[in-house]
Amino acid sequence: MEVIEPVHLSPALVVDDEPAVRQRLAGVLQGLGCPPEAIATAESVAKARDRVGERRFGVVLVDIGLPDGSGVEFIGWMRRHQPDTPAVVISAWRTEDVIVSALRAGAIGYLLKERDDLELSLALRSIERGGAPIDPFVARRIMGLLAAPGPPGGGSPVPPDGEPVPSLSPREREILRLVAQGLSNREMADLLSISKLTVECHTKNIYRKLVVNSRTEAVFEARRHGLLS
Repeated sequence: MEVIEPVHLSPALVVDDEPAVRQRLAGVLQGLGCPPEAIATAESVAKARDRVGERRFGVVLVDIGLPDGSGVEFIGWMRRHQPDTPAVVISAWRTEDVIVSALRAGAIGYLLKERDDLELSLALRSIERGGAPIDPFVARRIMGLLAAPGPPGGGSPVPPDGEPVPSLSPREREILRLVAQGLSNREMADLLSISKLTVECHTKNIYRKLVVNSRTEAVFEARRHGLLS
């Protein structure tokens, strides 16, 4: 579970260049309790920026391929201008580089359009409980990346030249390892005999030092920097 406060899905913004998809996702949101008048739509990056400038949203659903740019770029823009607004990718794109780029840009979830409305509804509902909806296929791809062997000789992954390795305390490294194993905040608190609030504080510090905002992204960055064996 991510260290973010539970949110309400309303009002919501759907960013997709296909009218049928915008209508479909609006229907899914209405099924989750969003009134029709609280659902805004945009067919391009430019229009989406205008919409975000007009009001704050409980959630923004974003496609990757847009006529005037990438949904990844828009998510990065949102992270700079409205970092508290959760963005979830709902797209047909499923390549590893796109998935990782979207999560690194600030998306809290990645879902595939091929899923039926019920599957999308259940995934989006988890956001209200502070969850991060990740399609099972996408999760397998990410875990495959994290489980990939390191450089020859068994050494740690080497970050890009000139990029400093984040400094984590022993406790933060311990929690990061448990995060990588998929433990919840409550499970980590019980295992380490500390409070759940203390776990959340350590996790927030980890996010800040790694410059990330999700568990998946934190583990990916930690692997990249050689902080996880």
